[in-house]
Amino acid sequence: MYSHIEHTQLIELQLNRLKKATVKLVAAQNQYIQERKPALITSFDIHYSQFENEYAGLAKLLIHGPKVINQLSAIEHEVELLRQTLKRFEQFQIKLGYEADKGVYGLFRHNAHQLQSYVQHADLSELEIKVLELRRAEKDFLLRNDPSYLESHQVIYEKLYQRLQVDNSPAALLLKAYRQGFLSYIAVLSEIGLNYDSGLRGQLNTLKTSVNNKILGLSNKIILHDHDTKQVWILSLLGVIILICSLCFCLMMFLHSRVSKKINVITDVLDKVVEFEDFTLRTDLTNNDELGQIGTHIDKLLEYLDDLLKRLGSAQKRLLEDAEVASFSNIIERFTQELNTPFGEVKSSKGDMVELIAILKSNLRDELDENTSISEMVNHLESTLDIIESNLNVSEQLIEELKVISSSQNLDTLTNFNLLHQVEYVFRTNESLLPACDYDITFDMPDDLVINSYPSAINQIINLSIHNSIKHGKIANKKLHIVVSAMVVNNFVHIYFKDDGFGIDKEVLPVIFESFITSKRHQGGTGLGMSIIYNLVTQKLKGEVKMQSPAHGGACLHIILSDTEFSLVQ
Repeated sequence: MYSHIEHTQLIELQLNRLKKATVKLVAAQNQYIQERKPALITSFDIHYSQFENEYAGLAKLLIHGPKVINQLSAIEHEVELLRQTLKRFEQFQIKLGYEADKGVYGLFRHNAHQLQSYVQHADLSELEIKVLELRRAEKDFLLRNDPSYLESHQVIYEKLYQRLQVDNSPAALLLKAYRQGFLSYIAVLSEIGLNYDSGLRGQLNTLKTSVNNKILGLSNKIILHDHDTKQVWILSLLGVIILICSLCFCLMMFLHSRVSKKINVITDVLDKVVEFEDFTLRTDLTNNDELGQIGTHIDKLLEYLDDLLKRLGSAQKRLLEDAEVASFSNIIERFTQELNTPFGEVKSSKGDMVELIAILKSNLRDELDENTSISEMVNHLESTLDIIESNLNVSEQLIEELKVISSSQNLDTLTNFNLLHQVEYVFRTNESLLPACDYDITFDMPDDLVINSYPSAINQIINLSIHNSIKHGKIANKKLHIVVSAMVVNNFVHIYFKDDGFGIDKEVLPVIFESFITSKRHQGGTGLGMSIIYNLVTQKLKGEVKMQSPAHGGACLHIILSDTEFSLVQ
């Protein structure tokens, strides 16, 4: 088909060349008829030679198409007739004369001028009028090609000739020569053609139209033949494609009947594995073909995955237990380190007190009257007692917070409760620490949000957050705004505890959830609050916790409960 398309393109190119050669040939013929110059015949011959070359090239390409070749031969025949007719036209034009004083036309003009000259010099007015009438009839016929003018010319001539034969024999001879020249001139013009529809001119026009029509018919024939050939090729190709598709369909149906059963078995097993997460299922296919081997490999893979999941489950359980132990052990270790500080202070103060008491005893035993020294020692003893009391309070607070951590690990149970009511309850228990003149409390959460979680853990988180805001966020002589909000986003419960207080130092923020990190260590802070919150959220509530502190101040505790069931119930 590609070869046919390429051959058709060559034919179209050659046909276009033939059309151009024919157009030039006809144009040269028209130019010769209009201008009547001998040199234009040479131009016509050149274009005819070019036409013959293009004709031979196209005939070579169309050699296998007899119908098209016949049409092409008809064109060549018409062009040959055109050339022969033009050659005859040239012969008559030579006979007529290319110039005004040559040929038949030159002889006629010479006789006409002699007659008119004789009449003018003879001073015969009546004869001169008759000659003018004769010439007028001649010109009317040549201009209008109307036979009636030719008959009128003959009548005038016969009357004048009969009269001159009797009265003026020289004039009669000149008139007869004029008449013979005119008839010869008319005969040659009639052969050439008095207009475009007569004589050789009419034949040339007819041949030119015939050549153009035959070339147009040849072009249409080639296009139609090419269309028919392409249609045959396309229909044949379509038939082959349909046959191949039918064979492929039959083959596919045969293969489908062989493999569909095992594929369905494999698909059903995989669907059940995905749906029920049961890796104990097996395909139980044999190994006698490729699908059987695939089924066997899938069975081995499922067996391996089942064993791997069991091992991963055991490892996960151990890791969780180890993480809880490690986390609690880390807190105990840090707790021990922190507790050593106040105990060290107490031991040092105890040594000072023992030394002062010994001095006091000595002075009293020696009955020394040193009231000033005794007063100073008593004051020093009171100061030392204050230090001991303060450190004992810190130790007591550390022990209480450790008890909170321990109790949060064991005592709390899963319960459905209203989150807003629980948060309000915690704030009511801390009303004495949050006077309205210093604190503004806002709750922004759905009043119908019920979660399934650990209420004691939530209480401890809110309680510790309240104490953090009081200790670290309150600015003197400025009201502290606390906002507790909650919302459900993408099936996760989000809890926010925000205040607009001092905020958190950027150095402390990255380690805020580590144990014993505090900026109020010398003002009674222990640094366990945020660590307790982190452990409660991540281990007890299985969620995430984040702390944010904008540059303009304030802090926001963000808790995400991703593994907590909830409901919005009126």
